[in-house]
Amino acid sequence: MLKALRIIGAILSVLGIIGVATGLLASSSMIVAIGIRGVSLISTLSAVSLGTGVAALAGGTIPAVIKKHSSQKQLEHDRENDRKQFSEYAKDSLNPEKTRIRLEQLRRKNPSLNTLVENCLENLDRIDTYQARHRSLLEANEAIYLEDTIEIIDESEKRICRNIRNIINCCILVEDSKSSVNELDDNIIRSSLSDNEEELKTVATLLKYSVAYINNYNRSGVSDRSELDAWLKVMKSSMGGNNEKQ
Repeated sequence: MLKALRIIGAILSVLGIIGVATGLLASSSMIVAIGIRGVSLISTLSAVSLGTGVAALAGGTIPAVIKKHSSQKQLEHDRENDRKQFSEYAKDSLNPEKTRIRLEQLRRKNPSLNTLVENCLENLDRIDTYQARHRSLLEANEAIYLEDTIEIIDESEKRICRNIRNIINCCILVEDSKSSVNELDDNIIRSSLSDNEEELKTVATLLKYSVAYINNYNRSGVSDRSELDAWLKVMKSSMGGNNEKQ
């Protein structure tokens, strides 16, 4: 639309200039041929054409310049925002919210990573759900005697973020829309997602044992923690043996 306006404006301006020049430089023979009124009409029409052409040319050029300037500023803003997000994630790579932002950043830069990013986000969603359900369970039953289970689930979340960090490390190599996801290290990605799946299953089991313990406690005022403690021991042992150095 703006380009068409510029073209029309240029044509009208040229015609207008030609007409005005013709009127100003009209020879006596031309004046005699078409008359003074004819020459005056040509001059008037030429002036209108020139004015309209200049206005159209300006109308098509100024918005284009403003749009280009605005696009450049937006691009610079986006780049600065990307650098800020990358820096914040680098300083706290086990933070689930910053991990989400970093994943979305990767997907935006290379849409081919969409499926992988969705898998990682799904892991984070599930651990969030388990955390929320567990905290709600403890608060509803005033089960302060199970506060240690909250800590272990928080550690599970960190483990999931740590595995996703491994995946993000691989994705750095293809953090470009022109790069192919075939360059990713499938072994690291599969093992990281698999470990997350196992960790989520252990948290789901912990929630099951917590529910059973609280219900028994509510019925009789006492409850056997042996199964719950045994499972907590399994989870702690697994974390101690498999976690990377943070």
